Amino acid sequence: MAPGGEEPLYGEELGAGALVGRWVVERVHYRGPVSTLYRAKDLHTGAPAALKVLHPQPATASTSLRRFRREAATLQRLSHPHIVAVLGHGELPDGRPFISMEWLEGRDLAAELAARGPFTADEALEVIEQVGAALRAAHGAGVVHRDLKAQNVVRLSRAGESLQVKLVDFGVAKGLKPDAPGASTLTHTGMALGTPLSMAPEQIRGEPPDARTDLYALGVLLFQLVTGQPPFQGATRHEVEEQHLHAPPPRPGERAPVPAALDAVVLRCLGKRREDRYPDVDALLEELRAAVRGGRAPARTGHAVALYAEARLTGAPDAAAMERLDALLERAGEVAREAGLEVRVEGGGCVLALAPLPEDEVHERAVRERVLSAALALVEGVSAPTEAPSVALAITVHVDRLPMGEGAGAGALLCLPDWVADSPGSGLVATEAALKEVEAVFLTEPGAGQGLSRITGRR
Repeated sequence: MAPGGEEPLYGEELGAGALVGRWVVERVHYRGPVSTLYRAKDLHTGAPAALKVLHPQPATASTSLRRFRREAATLQRLSHPHIVAVLGHGELPDGRPFISMEWLEGRDLAAELAARGPFTADEALEVIEQVGAALRAAHGAGVVHRDLKAQNVVRLSRAGESLQVKLVDFGVAKGLKPDAPGASTLTHTGMALGTPLSMAPEQIRGEPPDARTDLYALGVLLFQLVTGQPPFQGATRHEVEEQHLHAPPPRPGERAPVPAALDAVVLRCLGKRREDRYPDVDALLEELRAAVRGGRAPARTGHAVALYAEARLTGAPDAAAMERLDALLERAGEVAREAGLEVRVEGGGCVLALAPLPEDEVHERAVRERVLSAALALVEGVSAPTEAPSVALAITVHVDRLPMGEGAGAGALLCLPDWVADSPGSGLVATEAALKEVEAVFLTEPGAGQGLSRITGRR
């Protein structure tokens, strides 16, 4: 206790009211072995944030310090709807580093399983699809997570929406290539990093990881989701590691009513040799979808929702107008990410963001309604220009097949002239495909072209 009976704000544990960068600490959320996670809020906007601060003793160790900073660099590079977003990072006055991340309102899958029991095969597929998408982005950027487990996947508690998850904690992530984040030699061959319940055999042996190392852990997660238990358990770390190295993996069907084809997917993920596993996330997901859905036809295979925001300037530009234009585009990108979209183009006066649509019709409609609602709130929050030069924000939302590369047809989402409203003005416009079966939710009027509707509010 400090003199006068006041608690110090900047001791080993930060007190409520401590200022860290532009964030104000509210309370301790979780105390870990090397860092503490705080709930905080943005000093300017009041938005909640998660602050991860290294403990004083680990902060003095060069390896811990470099690994902590590497996590910040890795997360900043991996911008994806299903990976927790970094808001900033820096150091306290005493040299302890911190990372500020988006606040995820929800609970991790370990807590979810403990509270509700195993997931259905359909629910497990929904989770694995999202975690797989996050891993695909990480692997594409040359990063292996190395600690994928139920505790590092957070289910977001958003009422009335489909099951949404985000992957967190890249603290032991390692690069697949020299220029990737996490590629520094902080660990040496012979040192195992990760969690025993989900570690691949090559991790236990201290061998260099690759993308298939994460696929092993994804198989462990899938097993745990449908059965409520990890495949290998033991009284000690050594017992668990021995089973990962030598024991044949059990079938999920031995513990839960799941399709036999799902057993085959899990067993291939849990191959002792990485060569026996799936070559990549996409191959795993393809077989898992077939295993779970069987002969059921998907609602809209390979479709995505797209949001295109354009900041439009009228009159001779000046410094203030250009600054407002940049601010509008930056906010549009933030709103798109908050709505679960991945920003594909940002800058040059526009933002283009996409998100794959769930193949379940109910969840698919919920995603489209969420995106339209977020876009409407954005344009409603932009005040009407009163001076020249003026800046306005125009947004178009559309649904079409996912772009499949350079050979995509004219209807693909990357062919903007086919669906983006080109009339002057501002506001939100949606295509028939985007509004299908959610028209009753919004107030609309004829839009800026055939098949387009202008959304003016919610009913």
